[in-house]
Amino acid sequence: MNSPLVRRSPTHAGTVLANVEVTPRMRRVTVRAESMRGVVITPAQDVELHLREDSGRRVKRRYTIRAGRPDDGELDLDVLLHGASPGSHWGRSARPGDDVAFQGPRGKLELRPAPHHLLLGDESALPAIATVCAALPEGETATALIEVDDARDEQPVSAARLRWVHRAGAEPGTPDLLRDALADVEVPPGSRAYLLGESRAMIALRPLVEGRGVVHDDVFVKGYWNHARPDRIAGRPPR
Repeated sequence: MNSPLVRRSPTHAGTVLANVEVTPRMRRVTVRAESMRGVVITPAQDVELHLREDSGRRVKRRYTIRAGRPDDGELDLDVLLHGASPGSHWGRSARPGDDVAFQGPRGKLELRPAPHHLLLGDESALPAIATVCAALPEGETATALIEVDDARDEQPVSAARLRWVHRAGAEPGTPDLLRDALADVEVPPGSRAYLLGESRAMIALRPLVEGRGVVHDDVFVKGYWNHARPDRIAGRPPR
């Protein structure tokens, strides 16, 4: 199937079809837009939702596409519930039949061929990590280290080697737990790495991953949130 060429990020007028619980802190909201028919989704792409704060002010929040069905113009968006943010409110309250406007899809993650893929991230990046692992061709393996608060945040991820790192109530957004977990993981030669989560934490992990033999250009870093703006997903990958 050929995907229509999207030069800019168009605005789509969609409708909510379903809202189901994946874990206690993750909702999967399915939306449909006629303008999305035939648009093929690549791993870890996202869309930018047009939402409103309680004050009525318009805001935009980005969410990774967990799955797409181009024939139907449907997208599954996994929404992490955290506090009273506009995105969390939408994730909790969206109902079938609700209107929703969004832009995209877009994303800079390129799934390059490699014998092994190493993925590190927190729960904000869980949808992206899951889509990357699911898209790997036969013969390419993956190791995923995913930091979450506790076992209730865990969900199926098709990684050859999957390790959940529990914060157990500790402060999120530091590199410490993933750094310690990385020390116990084998990183085969020729691996490609993806660091996805709190911006500064992922930047701090990069030299450690490169120190394990991953070439600089084979490390992809993207900030999904940052401590300065804990209510939103970061819009640009850190450099």
